[in-house]
Amino acid sequence: MTKTMLFSAAAALALAACGDIPYRKAGFEPSAQCRELYEAHDDISDRNRVAPEVLESPCWLRAHEDRDDYDLLVVEFDDQGWVRDSSNLDRPGKQDYLDSFFDQLARLYHANQQNGLSLVLFVHGWHHNADARDKNVTQFRWLLRDLAIAENGRRLSDVKITRPPGPRVVGIYVGWRGESVTLPLLNYLTFWDRKNTAQRVAQGSVRELFTRLDFFRDRARTNVAFQKFSVVDRKEDGRKNVSLLTIGHSFGGLITFEALANDFVRAAARNTGEDYVSRIGDLVVIVNPAVEGARYEPLMVAGQRMGRLRENQLPVAIVATSSADWATKHTFRWAREVSTFFERTEGPQWDAIVKAIGHNERYTTHELSACEPKDADCAAACRPPEVQMRQSAKGMDAPVQQTYTSQLARDIAAESALMQVIGREGFKGRSYLCGGLHLTATKRQWPENNPFWVVQTTGDIVADHNDIFNPRFVSFMRQMYLAVVSERFRER
Repeated sequence: MTKTMLFSAAAALALAACGDIPYRKAGFEPSAQCRELYEAHDDISDRNRVAPEVLESPCWLRAHEDRDDYDLLVVEFDDQGWVRDSSNLDRPGKQDYLDSFFDQLARLYHANQQNGLSLVLFVHGWHHNADARDKNVTQFRWLLRDLAIAENGRRLSDVKITRPPGPRVVGIYVGWRGESVTLPLLNYLTFWDRKNTAQRVAQGSVRELFTRLDFFRDRARTNVAFQKFSVVDRKEDGRKNVSLLTIGHSFGGLITFEALANDFVRAAARNTGEDYVSRIGDLVVIVNPAVEGARYEPLMVAGQRMGRLRENQLPVAIVATSSADWATKHTFRWAREVSTFFERTEGPQWDAIVKAIGHNERYTTHELSACEPKDADCAAACRPPEVQMRQSAKGMDAPVQQTYTSQLARDIAAESALMQVIGREGFKGRSYLCGGLHLTATKRQWPENNPFWVVQTTGDIVADHNDIFNPRFVSFMRQMYLAVVSERFRER
């Protein structure tokens, strides 16, 4: 009887399993008619609101969504961390999907070389994937649209900015099988399985993706062809014109951290105080990561060993966790206590083994909250934001969309002005940001300009585990990114 029940349970789980990688089976093949469909729909996650012919369009199987304001590229990895479609690929000499991805990125770069590219990479977490209907895909589209307004809002008639058009925004969505079982409730039993899978993905070819993107960003110049990125940088080669923001969430945060941790430690260990600490890309933001503090300990220690740092040194990596994130605060700890039962130690080390990074005061360097309504200092630092919630542009009437876009552009213009100052001077005790945000450093922020931050937010910044695209938190990420990029480009 027991064997029968176990077999039945296993069969039920197998039948409930999600489809295999890839979801974007069509690759990067060009399609003129798909662009019109993309422009009409940025949210197809609710099947009851979308016509069947829209949902069934093969356009949603393409790994490149080319839209008016931005491009979205999708890169998928299987459960072993191999890039999609590579398990039966003959080696050496055969081009794989990662080669095709960088070929496509090269085409986008050539088409926008004068103004450059603003790359935004996102690694999703548990219960998500690269399906075009996935809610994270939808929210990432909205983020890219907002960043496109940040880069190109100067084109709006009511925003008086005289700079030339900004860089083309290119989103890179890193997909993996974050959901292996689709049945409600049963899918929560996959915690250990998906955590182990995320760790395998972190050790796989995603590391090459990160490294090649960083190399691409480092070498890109207005006067340098893509195939010449191996040359030594020289000022006469032109100005820097590619930036890179990396975001990882939940188990995607685990993938991002595990894949990049060695680079961060290396940057800290090699610091002399003369150069700007920067690795990988311009900024890495890891949100509500399902990562125990013990994994962060070596980076914390290496960062605290750093001596001199430039006065305007800004963050390189930010691990942000909401105090309202029940999943990493409680569920993660319970799971860790079970899985580490025979590893019991005492004191701070035990806390580091079972608690997620962001819920352990040992690692917290900053606290982020919303300003009090009557906080005059906050209002004086940067006027209150006009946009209170992020919306789907496709669901707005034209006048409402124009108002929303104009308001967001004005908010971003205010952010840019403050971040240019911070980029030149560093924070220097500043605690108020745009968007009505209050950022305070704890005693763990040492040295003063340590570029490795662990930020705990309040629930009004990130309401729960999945509220990572909250407009306040998006504003925080955007401001940190703008500050780092403005300083890097100023020194070009």
